Amino acid sequence: MNFLKQTLALTTTALSSIGQRRGSSLVTIVGVSTVVAVLASLLAMSEGATIFTGESARRDELVVLGKGADSPTQSVLSRETMLAVGNAPYVKHAADGTPYMTASSMVNVDAIKKDGTRSQIFLVGWTPGVALVQPEVKIVEGRLYQPAVHEVVVSDPIRKMYRGMDIGDHITLRGTEWTVVGVFAGNDSVGDSVLRADADTVMSTFGRTTFQQVLVILDSTADIPAFKQAVEENPAIDVAVKTIAESFKATFGQLNNLIDFLAYFVGAVMASGAIFGALNSLYASVDSRRRELATLRAIGFNGLPIIVSVLIEGMALALPGAFVGSGVAWALFNGHVVTPAGLIFKLTVTPHVVREAVAWSLAIGLIGASLPALRAVRVPVVTALRDT
Repeated sequence: MNFLKQTLALTTTALSSIGQRRGSSLVTIVGVSTVVAVLASLLAMSEGATIFTGESARRDELVVLGKGADSPTQSVLSRETMLAVGNAPYVKHAADGTPYMTASSMVNVDAIKKDGTRSQIFLVGWTPGVALVQPEVKIVEGRLYQPAVHEVVVSDPIRKMYRGMDIGDHITLRGTEWTVVGVFAGNDSVGDSVLRADADTVMSTFGRTTFQQVLVILDSTADIPAFKQAVEENPAIDVAVKTIAESFKATFGQLNNLIDFLAYFVGAVMASGAIFGALNSLYASVDSRRRELATLRAIGFNGLPIIVSVLIEGMALALPGAFVGSGVAWALFNGHVVTPAGLIFKLTVTPHVVREAVAWSLAIGLIGASLPALRAVRVPVVTALRDT
């Protein structure tokens, strides 16, 4: 009998006997399910945080920051710089000649969540060109803020999570009362973490005279090198041009790395426990089949098919845990909003998360089955027949 036939016969026998070991098999499945549920929920956080990578941003949009600044929070741009960027070549213009350009100034302000805990969120003031640069941001309730008036619009997640953020409410931000006049929605982007208002009003209220970033849309992605050269070599201004992804990496890169580390570190620690559960179940399987395996080896079955069949059994026990754990994570956490460091994003259980969960569960089953598989072929045939 060739290798494939031997492996198939042994695997079929092993899988059919799982029902006779319900207790130990269930320990493995539950252990893997728990690991996968935790891992999937943490990976869902990592998936949700991809909005902070800038990967989904349009490719013809660029960020202009002050020279030497890695992120908008470190940047200082004058009004003259903003105008110079808007008048630079290769910037896209509307039919009436308005450039696709907007500048912003941001301040962090205190806010209270609905559970009573204190937090901080950002108030961002935008110049009028924001409607051209960010057309995906739409007012879904109420109206847009007016210039020269202390009015703000809030994202739907902020309205749901914080007190006093409904339309008509008055919120006090550093001693100044602002009125909530509308709710906006975008595309689950970093913009969900901020309040939006008129730039000049924000700057005058908080004593600011400068902007922190300028966003521009170009006529074509092919114009990026030429625009970058024209702006950065302009002697009248001192700026750096970055893509959205480059800017987000500098601003949020450490947060993304921390979330990824937590996901895989915690997953690895818990996986070690699940591996011991798999070891227990598969050792029981090998011990219960010791005479059978010894007899098969005595009549000519090779050791390799036995090893492969035990490894397959281990992965077969672990695989249900992947789908159970992923299902638990999806039911409990998918779409759940979290706010690390005042940033708002949703946990997202994606097909990629499920694939990762399946890979981890198979690895747990494979590692957990390795020692029992070796034991199955190392025990001498005579000893196995005599001890059973």
